[in-house]
This record gives sequence, structure tokens and C-alpha cells, in this order.
Amino acid sequence: SSPPLLKKWQDLVLTYGWAFGSEGNALHGKELMLAVSTGSEAEKYQAGGANHYSISELLKPFEATSNLIGMKYLPPYVFYGVNYAAAEDISHSAKRLAEYIQQPFV
Repeated sequence: SSPPLLKKWQDLVLTYGWAFGSEGNALHGKELMLAVSTGSEAEKYQAGGANHYSISELLKPFEATSNLIGMKYLPPYVFYGVNYAAAEDISHSAKRLAEYIQQPFV
């Protein structure tokens, strides 16, 4: 599920007749890329892991929304284990995110 503020944005912006529907094509062809951080390490986000589901599975509703409104869904940027990360790991991840936004498939 979306965090509350993101859900509010979705409800306000992704409307019938603007983002989708017979005349709603404002976002068609645009790219959607998510940046996600988790408190737990990557091993917990897989079948048999503590969270039971992969990040890909958990983000399927966003991919489905992207498909509905005609956007191109890009692979997400994921930073695992932020609860245990050192300051330099977080800083390095921020730099990698900036690079990924510029070239998400590299």
C-alpha cells in the first residue's frame, strides 16, 4: 500500500479523464520509477524471508497503476537495510540514486 501522503497525491492527480479513461492521456508514454528504502536487509524480501514477498511483488500495485494510465514502469531503485546503514552508506546510496535516475538501466 502507499504511504498516506502518496495515496492522497494519487487520489488527487490520477483521475479519470486526466490520467486515464477515454480522454485521460496526460501521462501516457511518460516514465515512472520508484525509489524505495526498507528497514530490513534484502534477504527478508523474498519467498521464505521474514516479509514473505519480494520488493517486486510488493510494488505490483504501482506497476498496475502505471499500466492503467499508460506509463512506462521502470525498475525501482531499492536501498535495503536503512535501519542498519551507516551514514556513509546512506550518502553513497543517495549518489547511486542520482545516477540511477539519470540512467536507470545501467
